[in-house]
Amino acid sequence: MANEVYLGPGLPTLPEDLLLARDRGDVLFVVGAGASYPAPSNLPDFAGLVANIYSIIDPAMSLAIDAVRAEGGPTWNHAPQLLTHQQRTELKFFCQKEYDVVLGMLERRIDGDASRQSTVRRAALQSLAGTIQTNHIHDALVHLGQRFGQTLLATTNFDRLLTEAAKSLRYSYDTFALGEIPNPSKSLDFNGILHIHGKLPWRREIASALILTDQDFGDFYLRRHSVTSFLYDAARIFHLVLVGYSANDSPVRYLLNAIAGDERHFIDLKARYAFVGCDPSDERTAVEWQTRGITPITYDRANNHQALADLLVRWADIIPGKRNERALKTYLKSLALLDPGSTDGAAAMSFLRYYIQRSNATEQTELAKIFSSKGSSPRWLAILHEVIRDTMKVR
Repeated sequence: MANEVYLGPGLPTLPEDLLLARDRGDVLFVVGAGASYPAPSNLPDFAGLVANIYSIIDPAMSLAIDAVRAEGGPTWNHAPQLLTHQQRTELKFFCQKEYDVVLGMLERRIDGDASRQSTVRRAALQSLAGTIQTNHIHDALVHLGQRFGQTLLATTNFDRLLTEAAKSLRYSYDTFALGEIPNPSKSLDFNGILHIHGKLPWRREIASALILTDQDFGDFYLRRHSVTSFLYDAARIFHLVLVGYSANDSPVRYLLNAIAGDERHFIDLKARYAFVGCDPSDERTAVEWQTRGITPITYDRANNHQALADLLVRWADIIPGKRNERALKTYLKSLALLDPGSTDGAAAMSFLRYYIQRSNATEQTELAKIFSSKGSSPRWLAILHEVIRDTMKVR
């Protein structure tokens, strides 16, 4: 079993292999809608986006959707609104969480055919364009997405909040969407914030195409293979880490189907991970991800997924880099004050093992000074010596 690294009280542990892979530049974070709906961003998930689109262009269906979404509300076939057979069919697929199919049905009913100027797509832009406020998850992901001085993040979100975060944090970045996205490679030329499902316009930009409906997913994943090919290549070069998704999200179904298809042809795919919010007693959700070839990193989804933000912020605070020197030193000093024989002290050893593996001789000397300072247990130095010796054996 892979070593798990403790990052602080109340936080889930992270796989040591994942932490080291990120530090080597071997990780590509793939960011979903869940990263953008905590405050102050407050953007909707896919279900919320569909509901917002209906509220703009089909008030009768909007009332029916509100009814079936309410706790204890009616089922789709018992919604009290006077709906046509076509509307009720859309409501059925909404309740089945097939949101891309719903939007495809709606677009064909309202517009007849897909285009960038369709009523449905203009409503989607209206629903998403109002927020430019980033949250702690965006900031942490931009920190974690640093690769050799460049920002590298992929996202299925249309919003520009990762770009806003990179801009406010003064990181170097470029932004690409769909056909503009460079081919995955180990090269430093492969960088940027990559909107694999399209992006909203910025200032006077023209919006890119958006992968929004079942027709769009079929076009870009199955007919053109553009997104599928990107994922094939990325999964062989990088550890993909999904953030902000649930297993039932429409984008996740397409993403995981593409990755699963690749497994039949390539035996050298990197391990994949997903941050999974669930109730502490829920064991089924983790298994659902595992059976799809993804290693779940579970956390308590209470308080609007606050544990995810806390974990990503702490991880971002301890990665190598000049920006983190003060935060990292503070964290190491807090570990040095723990009793090595306590539960927290034993958990802290997992972080020290990881830190020693990624550190150089100078950093290890500084580490020894911290753990020999006043208030630290003298047993820590013996433990550090043992960990350094064991780490050298496996290098």
